[in-house]
Amino acid sequence: MKNNNKSLTFISHGVVLIVFICLCILGTWQSQRYFAKQERLETIAQKTQYRAFTFQDVLDYPNQINDLHVTDTVQELSDKWFWLDNRQIDGQVGYELIIPGLTDIGWVLINFGWVKGDKSRLLLPDISYLGTTPLSVTGAIVVPGNNRFVTETAANDGKFPKLIQQVEFSVLSTFSDIELQPFMLKMTEPSEQFIRRWQPVVMAPEKHIGYAIQWFGLAIALCVIYWRLLVKQQRPAGRDTT
Repeated sequence: MKNNNKSLTFISHGVVLIVFICLCILGTWQSQRYFAKQERLETIAQKTQYRAFTFQDVLDYPNQINDLHVTDTVQELSDKWFWLDNRQIDGQVGYELIIPGLTDIGWVLINFGWVKGDKSRLLLPDISYLGTTPLSVTGAIVVPGNNRFVTETAANDGKFPKLIQQVEFSVLSTFSDIELQPFMLKMTEPSEQFIRRWQPVVMAPEKHIGYAIQWFGLAIALCVIYWRLLVKQQRPAGRDTT
C-alpha cells in the first residue's frame, strides 16, 4: 500500500522549532519574574525591620529607595493639586490626589490616595479638607516609571487642579513651577476620604512559577507529539500480499 501520509518538510521542522523556542522563552521569563519578585519581597522585609525613615534618610539611603517606609512632617501643602487619571480600584475608575508638600529636604510629591470619579467624568472630586499643617505623613516611597505609550494631555496653562496621565517629575515641576524631589510618598495610613492600597507586588511570586511550569510543559508536550509523528512518518509501510 502506498503511504498516504504527507512527508515532513523542513518548513514543519522550522515551525516546531520556533514554537518550542517561544515556549521556552515564555517559561524562562516567568521564572525570572518569580526570582525578581522574591528578591523584592525580601528587600521590603529587610527595609521594614528598621525604624521608620525620614525624608532625609531617603536622600542618604545608598541603595534603591523604592518601598522605604517613611514617617515625617510636611510643613506646607502647595495649592497646586494634581489628579492622576484612570486609576482603578475594584473595577471602579477614579483618581489619585497628588500634592507637592514642603519638607526638610524641599518639595516632595505626596499621594493622598484614591477617590471615586464622577460617572460623566466631567467633574473632578471635591476634596475640601486635608488637615492642618504641619501635617504628619506616613507612607511608602515610590519612584513611578514612565509609560511610553501614555501621552500627557495636560497643558501648562497655570490652572489648577490639573488632570494628569502619569507622574513625570520634570513635567510636574514645570506645571507647578516647583522643584520636586525625584520620588513620591504614597500615604498608607487609613483615611475617611481616600482609599489607600499600597501593593508593591500585585501578583504573588508563586503564580509565576505556575505559569513557567505551564509553558515548559507545553514545550515538552510539543516535542513528544512531534517526535511520535516523526517516528510514525518514518516507519516503513507494510506490503500487500496476494
